Amino acid sequence: MNPEKEESLVAGNPEPQRRYRVIADYQAEFPDPISVSAGETFQVSEKVSLWNDNPDWIWTWCTNQRGKSGWVPKNVISHNSDSRTAIARSTYSARELTVAVGEELVAHQEESGWLWCTNQQGEWGWVPLEHVTSLA
Repeated sequence: MNPEKEESLVAGNPEPQRRYRVIADYQAEFPDPISVSAGETFQVSEKVSLWNDNPDWIWTWCTNQRGKSGWVPKNVISHNSDSRTAIARSTYSARELTVAVGEELVAHQEESGWLWCTNQQGEWGWVPLEHVTSLA
């Protein structure tokens, strides 16, 4: 992926930028995350998870054409009739951001319990909502 285009790797429409402070450390789990481009066909499994048991935050385990697997939010997935494949509604990267208490982040998108953020070093990735507080 092109680092200059990382900001656009967000499900749905970008929201206004907001500032947050990290209130709990978070360690990225997946060192080589899945990513899909808008219009790309990929495999979907029957493995589904509700993030923090929230029925509105649905994630499905998927595998892209390059063999990378990971969680993809329901809002990105447009299921094909065979129910084993889908087409990406938008470009998406599952890249997570490792953060430490006290760091300030700029959030560009909220999706299913996570924020797509930039840290002060210019790195991009997802951070769970419960690990940050708004600086308003």
